[in-house]
Amino acid sequence: MNSNNEYKILGVNADDDSSVIKLAFKKLASKYHPDKNNDSIESNKIFIKIKSAYENIMESKKNE
Repeated sequence: MNSNNEYKILGVNADDDSSVIKLAFKKLASKYHPDKNNDSIESNKIFIKIKSAYENIMESKKNE
């Protein structure tokens, strides 16, 4: 089970379907991607959190 924090990171609800979660991930990943932020350390940290949250949520949804 995912923590609510992972859903909060992506700005989605636990009951949203995979397409909504994927869209939220793509928007945030594009915004915080290190290549778009001059390799900002802060942006990189946020990007890693976003990616990790997305991967954990999607893995959990796959196992449901």
